[in-house]
Amino acid sequence: MKGFIASALDRARRAVLDAAGLFIVPAALSLLPWSITYRLLKQLAVRAPSFHAEAQVAWDVARAHLANPDERAWKMTYKLTRWIERVDTYLTLTRRTAWWLKRIDVVGEWPRADRPHLFLTYHWGAGNWVWKCLRANGFHAYFLARRPQVADLGASRVALWYGRLRSWEFSRIGSLGPLYTGGSTERMKQVFAGGSSLVGMLDLPSSASHHEAKPVVLLGQAAALPSRLIDLAQASGATVGLFSCGFDHASGRRRLRVESLPDHASADLIMTRYAAHLDARLGEASACWMMWHEARAIFVDPSDPRSRE
Repeated sequence: MKGFIASALDRARRAVLDAAGLFIVPAALSLLPWSITYRLLKQLAVRAPSFHAEAQVAWDVARAHLANPDERAWKMTYKLTRWIERVDTYLTLTRRTAWWLKRIDVVGEWPRADRPHLFLTYHWGAGNWVWKCLRANGFHAYFLARRPQVADLGASRVALWYGRLRSWEFSRIGSLGPLYTGGSTERMKQVFAGGSSLVGMLDLPSSASHHEAKPVVLLGQAAALPSRLIDLAQASGATVGLFSCGFDHASGRRRLRVESLPDHASADLIMTRYAAHLDARLGEASACWMMWHEARAIFVDPSDPRSRE
């Protein structure tokens, strides 16, 4: 009986923490003026226990790939990025497009929206704002993603409610909605054939799927990234572009970098440019990359067969 009560209390505790961290706190912060919200988020990143364990796991891997990093500042930036991502869920629902566009600096030019595109981005920064920009520039795009699990978002079933909110949110902020990986190849072909676009990410372990791996260089080290999505886009006649969305640490203003690639670019050129774009972002703010927990499967030794494909 004691065990049952202890288990029930633990489940209730985790549900309360998830409700606060996923709903109550970020929703409340989203209602304040952004300058105040951002100052409070920086305080949360320093003082709140949220994301502490996650930041430690990321740091333990990242420090082997970085030159003389400041552990305290690095972890603070990592946690700040995660908090911003949470608040963005509610900002996208409560603020008009004009509000977003005034607070984002775009570097680069969007391609013409007269054909389907594959926009490749990264698990770096805070990218929800980009959907407003895509729609403002005439792009109607789906988002390719893995179906969220409880452990991805929190520690209780309350996290699944937040996952459903995020999925519903996509249609409100300019996306055509998520396409979940796993048996989605035919659906992606239909998206391109119908003239719509797709947003996806390649900064994943190549061993996590059956996709072909391409050797790249990140932070001066050998790595391998999956390239099947590039092959699919090329076979479907879609044009490929790159973008990443970060934020100015002093003000919280977003900086969106857009990079158009030549029509009919080869898969090797696309992957080279994709990796170079990510490498530049890691060089300026490595703590904003949310894939450090998978880095051991992304960075490969030169003797690994994947690095010589």
